[in-house]
Amino acid sequence: MKKSKYTYLKDGFEGILYDTESEDDRLLIVIQGLKGLELPEKYAGLFAKKGYSVLAMTYYGAPGLPDTMRAIPLEMFQTAIDRMKKYGSGKYRRFGIYGNSKGAGMALLAASVVPDISLVIAASTFGHIMQGSGKADLDPCKAMVSYRGKDFPYVSNAHMFSNFLKRCIKEHHMRVLYFFEEWEKNGTIENEIPVEKICGDILFLTSTHDESVPSKHDSELLMERLKRENFTHGYRHINSETGSHNLGYFPVNNGALPREKKFPQECQKAREDTLEIILKTLSSWSVADL
Repeated sequence: MKKSKYTYLKDGFEGILYDTESEDDRLLIVIQGLKGLELPEKYAGLFAKKGYSVLAMTYYGAPGLPDTMRAIPLEMFQTAIDRMKKYGSGKYRRFGIYGNSKGAGMALLAASVVPDISLVIAASTFGHIMQGSGKADLDPCKAMVSYRGKDFPYVSNAHMFSNFLKRCIKEHHMRVLYFFEEWEKNGTIENEIPVEKICGDILFLTSTHDESVPSKHDSELLMERLKRENFTHGYRHINSETGSHNLGYFPVNNGALPREKKFPQECQKAREDTLEIILKTLSSWSVADL
């Protein structure tokens, strides 16, 4: 296996390519919700062992990129794919993207503006685009993402943090889920992720007991959007009744979630089952047989 590193300042995207040196023309982009490449690289290592070439990417926090979730330039994904098309004398012809949590929403957003992406796997996603974090003069684009300098419709963060704190006090718990629920409460059709613009199959993976993001609700919302827009590619939503927020392969911090502490074996089994679904989807490059 051959590894190649790319930086945003030099190449227009930040990532590490795991080239399996096989004749497979598929390349899977992997992103996660946290800064840096440490977690995406763990996924890249796993999928590379399964025979897939993988580009582990990070989309904020690297030199040249926004340090917070504000005006993240989605064009970097097109730049990355254009670069990968030239790799190995045009080895890669099919491109997919896989993301977990915040990375799942980013994967859907990236695919909505990059027509080369023909498969999206979104595990525990959010459904609406939020106003970005940071100071008001940080960037003229105010949404969490931008594309070629243009803003996206977004949910305002006005009063969101104070409402989140009130909810935490009321429930006697500090949970990320409450923040996302405040976010979704103010969402509209206009600021939903425009999943109908994706040029390939989409797989949503969720859990009824997600304690971090209302991913089941949001994925149902996006499935309805696809149906309403007469989406012509395949799309599936598979929900786990036993798992936690951390579905599929999730190598770190599982014990930090309340459900993982209470039902560790059930959550582990759900991760294993979900990973099998992911691998089956990658094998067929389709959701048709799920």
